[in-house]
Amino acid sequence: MTTPTSETYGRFQINPHDRVTIGGKAMRLVYRTQDGYVLKAADGTGVSETFSHSVLCRLNANREIIHEPDFYSPDLARRRLAARVSRLSDMSSKQRARFRIRQAFVSAFKEMEAEGLVAGSDASISKNMTELCKRAVAFWEDDAPDPDSILRDIEIREGLRRKRRGGVAVPALAPIHARTLRRWLKLSSEVGAAGLADQISNRGNRNSYFSAEERELLMRTVRESYMSLNRPTKMNTFQDVKVAFHDANTEREQQGLSALRVPSREAVRLAINSLDKFEVTVARKGLQAAQKLFKPVGQGLQVDRPFERVEMDEWKIDLVSIMADAGLLQLFSTEELVNLGLDNTRSRWWVTAAIDCRTKCFVGAKLTRNPKTTAALECLRMTTLDKGRLADAVGAVSGWQMAGTAEMLVTDNGPAFKAARLSDTCADLGIVLERSIAGLPGMRGTVERVFRTAASTLLHRLNGRTFSSVLERGDHPAETRACLNVENLCFALVRWIVDIYHNTPHSGLGGRTPLEQWEADHEEGNYPLRSIPFERDDRLAFGVHLTRRVDKYGVTVLGVRYHSEVLSTWYNSVGRRDVDVRWLPNNLGAIEVKLDGEWHQLPAVHSGFGALHAQLWLEVRRSLKASDPVKLKWREDVVCKAINAIRNMNTERSLAFGLIAHDWGAKEVGAYEDGMFAGFRISTSEGQSKAVPGHYGQTLEPSEPENDGTPAPTVSPSREKPSAKRSWVIKGGDE
Repeated sequence: MTTPTSETYGRFQINPHDRVTIGGKAMRLVYRTQDGYVLKAADGTGVSETFSHSVLCRLNANREIIHEPDFYSPDLARRRLAARVSRLSDMSSKQRARFRIRQAFVSAFKEMEAEGLVAGSDASISKNMTELCKRAVAFWEDDAPDPDSILRDIEIREGLRRKRRGGVAVPALAPIHARTLRRWLKLSSEVGAAGLADQISNRGNRNSYFSAEERELLMRTVRESYMSLNRPTKMNTFQDVKVAFHDANTEREQQGLSALRVPSREAVRLAINSLDKFEVTVARKGLQAAQKLFKPVGQGLQVDRPFERVEMDEWKIDLVSIMADAGLLQLFSTEELVNLGLDNTRSRWWVTAAIDCRTKCFVGAKLTRNPKTTAALECLRMTTLDKGRLADAVGAVSGWQMAGTAEMLVTDNGPAFKAARLSDTCADLGIVLERSIAGLPGMRGTVERVFRTAASTLLHRLNGRTFSSVLERGDHPAETRACLNVENLCFALVRWIVDIYHNTPHSGLGGRTPLEQWEADHEEGNYPLRSIPFERDDRLAFGVHLTRRVDKYGVTVLGVRYHSEVLSTWYNSVGRRDVDVRWLPNNLGAIEVKLDGEWHQLPAVHSGFGALHAQLWLEVRRSLKASDPVKLKWREDVVCKAINAIRNMNTERSLAFGLIAHDWGAKEVGAYEDGMFAGFRISTSEGQSKAVPGHYGQTLEPSEPENDGTPAPTVSPSREKPSAKRSWVIKGGDE
């Protein structure tokens, strides 16, 4: 007999369908060698690693390996999907008690079946149900009887021993229906023991008993009463709630409205318990007491500088309950609630958000009805932009200046984050894209209760501020800006992020607010490692991929012509040819064109398109078409006036434009070009017939004045008499 050595002690076999977790990293087999195994990450990312038998033996002996045989096998995956619990130890005490009864009957049936005493038919099971109940008791009890007790019971049944005086308590199980037992047997056979667990605890209606208006008044009163340095008791808060509902019902009675239901003491207690514990402690006992009570023991995820790690996630928000809890129903009319989908009959809004793990600041947020890759890309681009104009648009007290290029972007495995466009964009910008393991949201550490936090802090005064409520807008003309159905939603979200969340003490920052952490890092010189993308890198990374044909007029995208000296020289050499184009809908002033393997920037031929959004340009085209449906050639001054008029009219929409994701793609751009810009041209109307310095290939060709009587677009507040008409022509190529 051979003695096991250190090389063989603790060895085990790894098969292709096994999952092996070493140091918290889940891996699976690539291939085995004579000296060990080659393993790779379970999600297929990263490089493969080689583990020798001796290393695996040492790790196994130290209990540092989690080995799950056949974890990735289809049969086991099907069984896990059918099982109601992943592990029996995860069951609650009541769920475990019901499971033990089911398991006892299954074990008793298998025992009697092996002895040939029962069959699998309903008649046989019903006939032997009494014996099944007796035998199931032995499998049901936690502790098996000792041999002496078993022998004593046998002697009593055979008449060799007298029964005990007074009797004894005998455990018993109630009979069950034969079909129920057969169903349990089938689950046990197909899924295993975990299939016998039930989910009775998940039954029932879990929706709120109160209406949105009742819950809004309840939560607002609870926060104002209970979260105080006076530390009122829950009974005091209950009395305040009753007074608040009495006053509200008195006012509603005068208005002829139905009375609100008054919450019970238990409902008030549950509302208090739903508040964030850290914020409650800060409000009732102060920041130092909260830091001492909630200071984490472990170090957790270590991030040393801003934008070292940015996490992006999506939330499908329940606007009815959230806005009711946050006291925001007053911002929306009945029609707007329907348009926003708050009537439970239409789709909900999604929020795609990016959070900097170092400072906990929001560095990007986009609203979308359908979480597509375009929303993720726009949110990622938002992280590289200064968002101060959005804060100014809502009259925020604090700024939203957090901008930079992330070193690592962490997402889940959602479809929007798996698309190749996001991977390509991150690769172009040098961002490491990491997708966490599916089913483990804690690995991303994103703010799971972001709107719950809004509900508990939205109506409170920020320390050191001059306004009494974060919804107090002062002289800011918020009502006149709400021209879109979702403008108020954008207003509330930006205002909450900038003035509330960024100024709320965070338990993960040792009591500092995200804004204080951001400012402290910058004061200490702990800046982001990388700058924001250069203009060309920004356009190449985030631009829409298009293919356009070069002609003597240059490259035309959405009715806007682009040209340069480099393009003219290239066109003179090769003539008409298709080229790759990168086009950003946020700025029509320039595009990138790939010529002979290199990217070159082409500016717009006509002025007025710098920093112009494609959506505004579409509105300009619609206004021109409305003024003259037949005319296709428009003077440049008329177009510029229309652009300025549309810009002024849409100034109040800048908030929604910056926060709501727009779905721009090659297909959408092509459809607009075919439907709205077919034959459309812009001609120059002012100047002399001479070359313009600095604009290669542009000459001003005078023409006879045209007095066609076509009025200017109606979007412009002023009308001017049309002047002599002249046109721009780009010289080059075969002209």
